[in-house]
Amino acid sequence: MRLRHLSCLLIVSLTALASLRAAPPPAVNYTLRFPEALHHYVEVQADLPTAGAAQIEVFMPVWTPGSYLVREYARNIDRITAATLDGTALAVTKTEKNRWEITTTGQDRVRLTYRVYGWEPSVRTNFIEGDFAILNGAPTFLTLADGVARAHTVRVELPEGWAGVYTPLPAGEAAHTYVATDFDTLVDSPILAGSPQVDSFEVAGAQHFLVTVGGAGVWDNARAARNFEQIARTQVEFWGGLPAKDPYYVFNLLIGGRGGLEHKQSFVMMADRWLSSTRSGLNSWLSLVSHEYFHQWNGKRLRPVELGPFPYEHEAYTRTLWVVEGITSYYQHLLLRRAGFYKRADLLSSLSGSIAGIERTPGRLVQSLSESSFDAWIKGYRPDENSANTRISYYSAGAVAAQLLDAAIQQATDGVTSLDDVMRSANARYSGDHGYTEAEFTALVSEIAGSDFTPWFERHIRTPGRFDYQPMLDWYGLMFEEPKKPDTSLLPNGLEPADGPAGWLGATVRNGTVTDVRSDTPAYAAGLYINDEILAVDGFHTGDPNTILRYRDPGDTVELLIARRGQVLTLHATLAETPTATWKLKVRPDATPEQKARLDAWLGPDESVKAEPQTPAEPGVDSAEG
Repeated sequence: MRLRHLSCLLIVSLTALASLRAAPPPAVNYTLRFPEALHHYVEVQADLPTAGAAQIEVFMPVWTPGSYLVREYARNIDRITAATLDGTALAVTKTEKNRWEITTTGQDRVRLTYRVYGWEPSVRTNFIEGDFAILNGAPTFLTLADGVARAHTVRVELPEGWAGVYTPLPAGEAAHTYVATDFDTLVDSPILAGSPQVDSFEVAGAQHFLVTVGGAGVWDNARAARNFEQIARTQVEFWGGLPAKDPYYVFNLLIGGRGGLEHKQSFVMMADRWLSSTRSGLNSWLSLVSHEYFHQWNGKRLRPVELGPFPYEHEAYTRTLWVVEGITSYYQHLLLRRAGFYKRADLLSSLSGSIAGIERTPGRLVQSLSESSFDAWIKGYRPDENSANTRISYYSAGAVAAQLLDAAIQQATDGVTSLDDVMRSANARYSGDHGYTEAEFTALVSEIAGSDFTPWFERHIRTPGRFDYQPMLDWYGLMFEEPKKPDTSLLPNGLEPADGPAGWLGATVRNGTVTDVRSDTPAYAAGLYINDEILAVDGFHTGDPNTILRYRDPGDTVELLIARRGQVLTLHATLAETPTATWKLKVRPDATPEQKARLDAWLGPDESVKAEPQTPAEPGVDSAEG
């Protein structure tokens, strides 16, 4: 009996020990209050478990995932105090720019209270006004620096007149209380409090909410939601289903400007309230919606291995942001076409614009797409007057690369597979905890294409230089529109020759002041600077040098009298011929039936071409209706 009793005690003890081991660590509990919303402040109360330690350390992130720049959010905290739960003050000491140490005096929990200023109109920061607040996780929440994965709960105390709280975080048991399973989820879940316009729809079993502030009675939220639903359905069909059935939120901030930031179950965007008034304005809004919604897969689940788990206190370098953002930029327009919001001519115009932008950027010869991705932290979000000469955008250049890659894969497989297949396969293979490396993405393209694409990636992604458009043009039967040739015919009386091309300085000048100088121009060779004021050309005063330069010939050397920081200087510039290439894509007049079929498969049929008349159905033979 005694042995049986001891055995029972041992079993109970082991069971209790297992239970203790299985118990999750205590949560961090926040309360958000807005006593000074009119002055753009949120008060954050954080109740922190101590695990019996004499001191605990907390930190605040310095950047927001998806926005690759260290932004030092702790600069917006201007009051911070610590106390026991019954109000006895505790010592709190700042130890680093974004870290604090709290003396616990043996308490199981301590309470940290701090005030955060938020009035920066962007999608990655906090914006607080008298009638609403949009809060992002990284610039709002301090958490324990012990590295333990634990739940974080948030309770929101609404000011009078604010109707509700909207967030992808699951609701807790109490009103306006929400639960994040870990800090990553908290950072990835924006919170909007106020009285927004809200419309919803269901796609693939998931409820979608369009939550809008700033509509001011002119924004048609229901119309916007109907159009968003069409995009959502098209993208869900593209990927083969939603990655999650949880509710999805679009936080639509109509406070001017333009921008978007993706999250797993939401995105935040900025736009103008008048965009829903016209089809063209709504299409501009939908273009951003299409981009950010595509990130639900590409970027948030399907991601470079370096982008998760996130090192919130320092940079996370990756060479594949061109995949995250560039391929997304390509598909944002292609899927708008598939959703019926673009005509073929609209999409060709958009693709042409992307190519023209890259070809007019000298930085394409200096920085590769791989380098552009890696240097996002020091260059991508900090453009200056010389950026066009030294870098390219992994957004726009990445979109052009994706277009070329799509055509190359189709060509390699005779149209059997495309970039669509690569993205769906990558999502199935690398989505979730794993992530992909640059080498793995390259290998997957080679696998889908059935041939080694390493040389293609070396040429277009890892090496600065011009893109090779010819394979893509040949595959689809496209060409770049020929520049208009000047009229060189003589007048009927034969007295005057035709005008030749005008001379070109190559600098952008506004109100007499130079605002842009690119490295492949006569202005750059002459030593013209940004902010130089051009006073005269060849001794003639002018507010706009082009009024004189248009009468000079390419090859002419002109004298520029300029003012630079108060000093008057003379420069000499040898003019060039004005560039005339438009990079506008058009169908070749001699395109073969095979090329036209490939173009139709890629962009859909051309609406401007009338369908051939159909032979009427014979009596007694069913004909399709539609």
